[in-house]
Amino acid sequence: MEGIDAIGGRVEVRNGVKTIIVDAGALREVMLRLRRMGYDYLLSLSAVDYPREKSIRIVYHVTSAERLGDIVAVEVKVPREKPVVPSISDIYPAALMQEREEHEMLGVVFEGLTDTRHLLLPEDWPENLYPLRKDFVVREEPFMSTKPSKPFPSEGGKAP
Repeated sequence: MEGIDAIGGRVEVRNGVKTIIVDAGALREVMLRLRRMGYDYLLSLSAVDYPREKSIRIVYHVTSAERLGDIVAVEVKVPREKPVVPSISDIYPAALMQEREEHEMLGVVFEGLTDTRHLLLPEDWPENLYPLRKDFVVREEPFMSTKPSKPFPSEGGKAP
């Protein structure tokens, strides 16, 4: 683990990836330490809603430009009713767009995030309605085309 154990948090290995589980309050310090250790590239930031556990799990994957196969995951679990973590976009600038996406789609509040404009949803999207939360209901509408159907080619390539 070469120093990963000393960063803080609980360390596990999952599918060959070193994973550091931390509280939201320790996230920035852990990310700063990883950056100082040469983990200079944020691969991804993702979040998943767990309504039964009443939590949202946020996972960051970082690596080093010099050691691309050396990946470390940092996991934070926050309460679903108040999903707040500090922004790391000043530590890893690539986090900016990913934090905006998780804010918009799951309602995660990244304290210190300077740009919270809509990224994927329309500007008039209702507040407190998050499409990637498991309780979000998609209203299905039948598909209707205004274009006439074309005949489907049969064997031989000619229309029936």
